Amino acid sequence: MKKILLALAGLTLIAALAEFILLSQIHLNPWRLAALFESLALLLGAFVAFTYTDFIHRLRKWALASLRWAILMPFVLLAPYLILAFGTGTFAFLALAKLIAYIAVPTLLLLPDRLHPAERASWRDFAAMLSLGLPVSAGWLTGIWVWPQDIYIFRPIFCVCTGAYAFLVIRNLKDAGYKLLFKKADVTEGGVNFIAFFILALPLGLGLHFIHPHAHHLNLPAFAADFVGIYLTVAIPEEFLFRGVLQNLLVKTFQGPRGGQYGLLLASVIFGLSHLHHPPVPNWRYAVLATLAGLFYGNAWRVRKRTSASAFTHALVDTVWHFWF
Repeated sequence: MKKILLALAGLTLIAALAEFILLSQIHLNPWRLAALFESLALLLGAFVAFTYTDFIHRLRKWALASLRWAILMPFVLLAPYLILAFGTGTFAFLALAKLIAYIAVPTLLLLPDRLHPAERASWRDFAAMLSLGLPVSAGWLTGIWVWPQDIYIFRPIFCVCTGAYAFLVIRNLKDAGYKLLFKKADVTEGGVNFIAFFILALPLGLGLHFIHPHAHHLNLPAFAADFVGIYLTVAIPEEFLFRGVLQNLLVKTFQGPRGGQYGLLLASVIFGLSHLHHPPVPNWRYAVLATLAGLFYGNAWRVRKRTSASAFTHALVDTVWHFWF
């Protein structure tokens, strides 16, 4: 817990420094800017905190000791929104209601299972996963963090924190491997799976007329910036949900010598189908390529048991796609 508090203090100091630098260059309301940075620092603090096993165990202990605490604890995640909303004068009851519902639904769905470890998937697990993923893909969480404009980064980070509490704390799901920082083996495994996917996906994507190569000068700083942004806001949230939770539960459910293969395959198909809503609907070409990609993302997670490995593959695929296809 001490590490978590130090990390949170560090993020707050970084936010204060960033505000000072920005105010020295751009004339903005300092209180509104402070609310923005502090809100982001608190949410990032939770985002990082859930990667620590000790933090999960502490919350799990409190959730087991008291049903009331188990229900109330995740609503602490409302604090970053309230700080930003009241600090910038953008508070809206509808926005608050959306966040309350987004926290409450998966938490209450999984609450009956809080006393037992997750050994196999149940209908409540799938309902909770749907309640975490559907509002994001349907755009129901837009219009909440709206100063100085609708800020996208808050949404995926908030979603991961909510899902981490629901499944890692309440559901007591083991082996999710929710990690943000790379280890050398994560990069190696992630890179190998990227190359294998690229070899198969390039001719398939061209044959389906899904990808269209175009010349783009390699700008390393821009490539790195895109990679980091995609890694944190797209790859980590999707890998946590589809690999750390879904594939993990499916493997536990199938068990047996082929359980890992069945879990990988089914999670990949579901991952592919989740892309059908992209225009033109139903986007079956996207679903086919996403299913294939899911096999390699899932394989990276299967080998390393860390979302940082599968998210590395995922972010590299998306970044290369955005730059050259």
